[in-house]
Amino acid sequence: MAYPKIYIDAMLLNWGDRLLQEPFRHARAPRLSRAGLRSEAARMREQLARTLRRTPEVMVKITNKASSAQGMGAVRRHLRYISRNGRVELEDQNGDKIAGAEAVRDLARTWQLGGWGIPETSHRREVFNILLSMPPGTNRQAVRDAARDYAAIEFGDGRAYVFAAHDDEAHPHVHLSVQVRGPDGRRLNPRRQDLRRWRERFAEQLREHGVDANATLRRTRGVTKRYPGQGVTHMLSRGEVPRYWRAVATEEQREAGWKAHAGVFAAWREVALSMAASSVKADRALAASIVDFVRAMPVQQHAPVPEIRPEAAPTREDRSVPEHNNQRGGPDSDIER
Repeated sequence: MAYPKIYIDAMLLNWGDRLLQEPFRHARAPRLSRAGLRSEAARMREQLARTLRRTPEVMVKITNKASSAQGMGAVRRHLRYISRNGRVELEDQNGDKIAGAEAVRDLARTWQLGGWGIPETSHRREVFNILLSMPPGTNRQAVRDAARDYAAIEFGDGRAYVFAAHDDEAHPHVHLSVQVRGPDGRRLNPRRQDLRRWRERFAEQLREHGVDANATLRRTRGVTKRYPGQGVTHMLSRGEVPRYWRAVATEEQREAGWKAHAGVFAAWREVALSMAASSVKADRALAASIVDFVRAMPVQQHAPVPEIRPEAAPTREDRSVPEHNNQRGGPDSDIER
């Protein structure tokens, strides 16, 4: 039995937000109008479609967390690193290019002495070093252009920053260094919801430049393995194995991973049931794709696959849209892919 589209859209947002956000709970928000409901439901369908076709995931990561809190000495070293001591061109918030070792030294002096200044040593974070990355094969110029637009949107309030695109590794990536203090003296202090927005906004800018990109949580995709950090990656490339490195998870770890994903499977099931109850053929096809997607999840070896059939729609005598289903929700997210 097909349900009214407004009911389907409301159920999609209700469960889609729980699926795509972290943690799996709602935060009350202003009620959407019918037009807003349709718009947000269309956006949700697009994101689900990207996830189901396994669109490449962006990675946004704050690097050098400890050293970036040690003042200008650490900042100077990082600027030399991302510029390859002047051999790789930097670009600042004004679009000006900085090339050559002397120009990088001038930039460091400007950052240290200009504006609010950066002390030589500090117990507080003075610069955020952010890594923006995509999988091998992604158009490198598009990654650079998307990073430029992303930085302008997020930090274009007069805050000083520079970025460098590196082409010496398989993964196209950009290093972005952003001063913590803005022109008004306020310090940048990103929360989890800000970090989630960073990923989503970088993916949006990549799509604007013709690159199919997505930003979803690992657990939403049933992925339990975290990518090793930069230091670990370099050690492994040299044939070294960190003493704390575990190549194989224990049975207890696998069981814990499955339990952590229980909410994911429940949310996927409800989204699929809502789509299966739709009168729109594309929605019902989406429901079938969800089943295949869940079956192929890495964590699925310990999990039951939901049985989803078009007739398995939620039972409801009153098909008007419930008030609580017309709410948006779901704060927080991961920073890494």
